[in-house]
Amino acid sequence: MRPLEYLKELSFPRMGGSDSETKASRMITEWLTEFGYSPQIEKFDIYTYIPGRGSLKPLDTSLSEIPINPVGLSADCDMAKEIILLNIPEPEWAEKDELKNKIVLMPHPPRRKWVSLLVESNASAGIIVVDDIRIRAYRTLGQEVARDFGEKIPLATLGYKYAIGLINENVRRVHIKTEHKRFDGNSQNVIAELAGESERTIIITAHYDSTPSSPGAQDNAAGTVELLQLAKKLAGNKFYRNIRFLFCGAEEMGLLGSKAFVRNHIHELRNVDFLINLDVGGNPIAPVMLRTLGTDNLEHFIGGILKSKNCPAQVESDIYSSDGMPFARFGVPSVSIARAGINSRGHSPYDDYWQVSNRALMEIVDCAEIVLSAIADAKVLPFQRTIADEMMKKVDEYFKERE
Repeated sequence: MRPLEYLKELSFPRMGGSDSETKASRMITEWLTEFGYSPQIEKFDIYTYIPGRGSLKPLDTSLSEIPINPVGLSADCDMAKEIILLNIPEPEWAEKDELKNKIVLMPHPPRRKWVSLLVESNASAGIIVVDDIRIRAYRTLGQEVARDFGEKIPLATLGYKYAIGLINENVRRVHIKTEHKRFDGNSQNVIAELAGESERTIIITAHYDSTPSSPGAQDNAAGTVELLQLAKKLAGNKFYRNIRFLFCGAEEMGLLGSKAFVRNHIHELRNVDFLINLDVGGNPIAPVMLRTLGTDNLEHFIGGILKSKNCPAQVESDIYSSDGMPFARFGVPSVSIARAGINSRGHSPYDDYWQVSNRALMEIVDCAEIVLSAIADAKVLPFQRTIADEMMKKVDEYFKERE
């Protein structure tokens, strides 16, 4: 099959910890076996949920009841309270007394600093305004944030068009109700390996889960089938370095698959020279983007090798919110390859397979293979196996905000 055909089969909601995510892992395992690999499944524990439902009823106008979605792993509620708008840029601007016993309408994602603010202010609940395309989508608390604050504050999402209505009608009081099921479950990584001539290793990764309610075609069935295609093309080859194909589960819930892999294989990381991460793809209109996480030397090497192969791509050095990040904590440099932009529908019910082009998938496969081939057989690594101090500061800040 072509990558697009694999992608069509994978384009169904694959939330971390769900039966459908397990189904996707089995499909990947079967395909890898067909290619001649002996894939392994590594399970890991997660705190997860079944997406629920909610409603918001304005109490002092004639506006109709509005649908809201519970933020996964937050508390449920059934309450009538005053609602207040919070549109400050950072939590330190907040007047905490003004939030006490209020339902807080805000644009900010449910990350630690904002959830902590609501709890410390004794707010009654938080309502996060989202783009209208994500009215039927779901947000999720990070695992550590959920453990620390999830039972202390109800959170939900509300579409922008409804938020504007509340503000324009000067709504003061609302009744909100949310419900969803939370439980301890598990997810799994799928791992296959192409043995090399040395102990040195390159990891190529993509996450195969999606956000709740999203078919996850561009994000990230695209990266998954690109990785499958690479495994298919490379089957039977032997390089100086081992090539490990890592299909991560539960990335959308906070990089849980890659964190679990790092935790379970920590003593092997000293032999990992490099990681290639494939996350978000399939859009033929958007240019290919490569985000390097290492040193200037790595950025220049990858930019140069792509130019020498006439592969048009935008290469820059920065962090990328995906499965390369947990490896960066242990000094493993990486590059993330993606293409997004026009018509991006990630994290929504509209991220379906018809928006993906086989040509776009293959262009990233070719790009990744160029990078891989330039490193896999090199006896001497052609860049420094380290991460610059300024990049490590960004990595630390990234996890501090989310954990």
